[in-house]
Amino acid sequence: MKWKILIILAALVGILIVWCAGKAGENGNTAESEILKEYALKENEWASAARAVSSLKDRLVELAENKMEEVTAAAETAMEEEKTAKEESRQLSINVLIMDNGFHSYYHDRITIEFLGSCQGSGGETYQPGDVLELTGDSAVLGEGSYSLSPGEEKACMKVTSLSRGQGTPAYRGSLTIYKDENGLRLVNTLPLEEYLYGVVPSEMPASYPEEALKAQAVCARTYACVQMMNSSLEDLGAQVDDSVSYQVYQNSGEAEAASQAVQATAGEILLNNGSPINAYYFSTSHGRTSTDQVWAASAPSAYLQSVECTYDSQEPWYQWEVDISLGKLLENMQGMFEGITSVSGVEMVGGGTENGVLKLVVHTDQGDQELHSEYDIRTALAPEGLSITRQDGSQVMGSSLLPSAYFTLEEIRNDQGELTGYKVEGGGYGHGVGMSQNGAKGMADTGKNYQEILTYFYKDVEIGNINDVVNPEES
Repeated sequence: MKWKILIILAALVGILIVWCAGKAGENGNTAESEILKEYALKENEWASAARAVSSLKDRLVELAENKMEEVTAAAETAMEEEKTAKEESRQLSINVLIMDNGFHSYYHDRITIEFLGSCQGSGGETYQPGDVLELTGDSAVLGEGSYSLSPGEEKACMKVTSLSRGQGTPAYRGSLTIYKDENGLRLVNTLPLEEYLYGVVPSEMPASYPEEALKAQAVCARTYACVQMMNSSLEDLGAQVDDSVSYQVYQNSGEAEAASQAVQATAGEILLNNGSPINAYYFSTSHGRTSTDQVWAASAPSAYLQSVECTYDSQEPWYQWEVDISLGKLLENMQGMFEGITSVSGVEMVGGGTENGVLKLVVHTDQGDQELHSEYDIRTALAPEGLSITRQDGSQVMGSSLLPSAYFTLEEIRNDQGELTGYKVEGGGYGHGVGMSQNGAKGMADTGKNYQEILTYFYKDVEIGNINDVVNPEES
């Protein structure tokens, strides 16, 4: 009985031990589970924190990049504004004397201006678009001897309706100043040099010409203007150049986009020889060669104005031409040059010809022999104004107040009685023949030559420089 009781107690103790062990294991598992859960939660928190930190970092980087872009853009804008300000402060201006209708005189009887935008008068007057101002010698605003008109912020143009040019009624950028003296009214247009060239390039070369030819023309025109600005030969009249062929034709043809783009593409560029701007002469068409400036009896020919072969314009109508001039026409021309002449008996060409140009022409008159040495005077004496000129393509055009060029030969024309009645003039080219042939430049551009190649072909020992390194804007 005792043994049975002991066995039962031992069994109960075993059961109790097993139960306790199981309970302890259960508690251990629960604790471990709780620890794992807590760790998982912490891990999630850490992951969330890490993601937050990463997101914050990305945001900060994005903000920094945006700020850097803003700072860079602001810096670039500031630099661009500074550059523009410097360019504007260094921008050269030119004073152009505007001639009357027909380019006969520097003086006008009256000047009528139509405003295309708001403008200010030097007396404090304000003019609005559509307003018209007419000035004569009696105008009160000219009491001080001059009156200036300046455009408003929009840089409006002013149309001078009292003038007629090839384009019709010309309009001018910049400011206008009207001067009054005992001879009448003078009109001077002051504007930035580059804008002046907008009106020169299409007036001197057709805007339909190739881009590279227009660029070459722009550089030549800028260089020519530079020399005139430094010389200021019209300073007594308040100008540096006029708007005629005596300098460079300006605003005879209206502005053209292609020409303006050529000016912009070559902004500031001029031709230099030994650091100084050259006399960048140019003309329409050659006769097969260009000439040195000896055609103007230069004492020492310019090294950069050498005679070069030119066949690039050989297909142009003006490459060859002919015209008959009577003794009567010669007399008319000579009477316009010399007083007292009543008859002309003949003409003698001394030296030159189609190859080198006529350097001396002797006209036999009742007042003795008149010797003509300048290219201009020779072309004036033989001017075929009102006569028909036949060009190499068979086309006929009316002559002007100058012979097409000084590259010609003379052949006597006699009547049935053998009496001299006039001369057949056979010549080539159009213009003075010195420097760049504009139609030659066109031909070169058509073959793929760029404007630098064109310029260095016609002008020798030159380099392209910047006008601001030569001319002080404060002195322009």
